[in-house]
Amino acid sequence: MGNDSLTYVSQYSTAGEDCKNLLIRGNNKDVLPELAYRFNNQIKCIYIDPPYNNGDSYHYYEDNASQYSWLKDMRDVLRLLKPLLTKDGSIWISIDDKEMAYLKVEADKIFGRENFAATIIWQQRKTRENRAIFSYNHEYILVYAKNINAFKKSRNLLPVDEDFIKSKYKNPDNDPRGPWQSVSANVQAGHAVPSQFYTIIAPNGTRHNPPKGRCWVYNEERMRREIAENNIWFGTNGNNTPRIKKFLSSAKVGLTPETLWTGDMVGTTDSAKKHLLTLFPDGEKVFDTPKPEELIKQILYIATNEGDYVLDAYLGSGTTVAAAHKMNRHYIGIELGNQMTDLVVNRLNRVIDGETGGISPDVNWQGGGEFAFFTYNKVEEEHVTPRFSISGTGDMPSPIHYKQLNLFDVLRQYPNHIVENSAISDNVSGNIQSSPNGITLDMAKNCLISLVKADNMEQYLDQSAKIYYTGKKFPTSVALNKLYYFMPYVKSKGIRDLYLIKIARVGSRKEGQPDNDPNDLRLVFEIEFIDQIFDDYRIVHLDIWHVFKDTTLSNILLATNSDKIMKIAI
Repeated sequence: MGNDSLTYVSQYSTAGEDCKNLLIRGNNKDVLPELAYRFNNQIKCIYIDPPYNNGDSYHYYEDNASQYSWLKDMRDVLRLLKPLLTKDGSIWISIDDKEMAYLKVEADKIFGRENFAATIIWQQRKTRENRAIFSYNHEYILVYAKNINAFKKSRNLLPVDEDFIKSKYKNPDNDPRGPWQSVSANVQAGHAVPSQFYTIIAPNGTRHNPPKGRCWVYNEERMRREIAENNIWFGTNGNNTPRIKKFLSSAKVGLTPETLWTGDMVGTTDSAKKHLLTLFPDGEKVFDTPKPEELIKQILYIATNEGDYVLDAYLGSGTTVAAAHKMNRHYIGIELGNQMTDLVVNRLNRVIDGETGGISPDVNWQGGGEFAFFTYNKVEEEHVTPRFSISGTGDMPSPIHYKQLNLFDVLRQYPNHIVENSAISDNVSGNIQSSPNGITLDMAKNCLISLVKADNMEQYLDQSAKIYYTGKKFPTSVALNKLYYFMPYVKSKGIRDLYLIKIARVGSRKEGQPDNDPNDLRLVFEIEFIDQIFDDYRIVHLDIWHVFKDTTLSNILLATNSDKIMKIAI
């Protein structure tokens, strides 16, 4: 792997550390940033089966967090996962009724509502639960694309059997090009042009006009050519409404995936558990609610091809990597719990030995393959000296010296977005005050002070700024995942206005200055104006070259209220 934070463990591996199939034991929020340098834009499909926050207790974990904590964890993980996807990649998220609606709202924000592909309804049980108010027999799989148009072009249709093909493709006119099926030659006229409205004259002289509200799919010249080339079918007697012939020889044959997946199609929790019991008859290591390999096979068939990378950041019982292994996909599985060594490693060893359960008969699995096992080494954060402190007596802070860090190194160390902020926090702690406009502010939250250059100054003066982009260097002292507020330093004026930092991400200088090169990468903060904190600008002396400084609102107010100049030095 070439990563100091990941240690290769030969005891649990069947291959060397350069193997493309990876099992990694560690917290996914620690591991995923370590994968970003190598795997950004490389993962074709991500499937995750996270804790559902349903209040239950399972063999390997407790699923009983507060909704606030659970959603925060999901936001953090989804933001780490998104950059890993290829442009045409997709993420599939299993969830049940309790949190599905809330999770979808969060996923909409991260992946974009326009990139929402489907909600799959999976019949995860066939039996009836008579003790409950309703018998819950289904779960959901939320499907999002990195780019919905790219995913639509690359996703696979589901396979069909020979009988289906014969029922759809026939050859009533003995066309030498082989079997074909006919499709409508007219379409809705909402976006039609005048050349699509005309009368078609069939070879036998019958005249055909498009139905009301519709038009022909081709213009008249193209239609005449298609008729001459025997690509238009008028029925056996030549009098039928014209239809276009689509030949089996050039067709991409398959079924568009539907959103209702029955247990008979893709298995159930019960069938998955029975499969695990055949692998581990003592039952001690069997997961409580495993997913069937047939379910994962359907997902991987739609979303990937052989040789693509698949990732599961909540690996659980290892179904995703077992199915991916049998389907000749490369995979990365991440799991923190003991099941990684108790269950997953042993399961994959049985797969390599040619176990015959699950999807093995469907894919003609004969065994083989290899994987490498890694553990994440938790690196303790260095003790960081406080940025500065100001006492109530107005003492001047001592200058603190920080080194500058290249932007590209920063982006590799902090590939994830910061946690989504809220001007009125759900979990406010510390000293709480109100702004002049009555908005609740958390005085303990970190605030970034940054210089606004002259060519960008106007938008900050009228409080219309939506982003702030940095220079190509950024200090190591500023932790991207801990920033919350932003105050622009207007040259020769100082600070006055408070913004909320919504997201930190990679962007380009062109976003702030349209005439600039879009390939000039910058660190971009998406910001939103909150309030004018002071009646007028307060001077803040910034004795540095590239001006970035993070502190807290309480320190800023203490310094300015004491009528002292707040000296921030690097």
